[in-house]
Amino acid sequence: MRKLLILASVAAVIGATGMARADSLGRPCTAKPKADYLSLDALKAKVAEQGYQIRSGEIKKACGEFYVLDKAGKKAELFVDPTSGVIVSGGDVNGKSAKADKDDD
Repeated sequence: MRKLLILASVAAVIGATGMARADSLGRPCTAKPKADYLSLDALKAKVAEQGYQIRSGEIKKACGEFYVLDKAGKKAELFVDPTSGVIVSGGDVNGKSAKADKDDD
């Protein structure tokens, strides 16, 4: 019974951490109107051109949010300006920035 309680607690913490990551940028990537946004497919192409393998992505809260694998195969979360495809913020899922990943190459 005690093990079950511990496992349930760990699962709750992991689940809460995952939900918090969804809005981790905390600000919009652009102030431009939705009419100026690129399509999701066009944003995916721009991210892929920069050497990332896209696992999933969506546009929400004025940001493109992508879960990717970087050139080294590390999992990363990127926030992209939906009007230009420029990476605004991001990094591997362990907190290392995307810019730092590029510096390691």
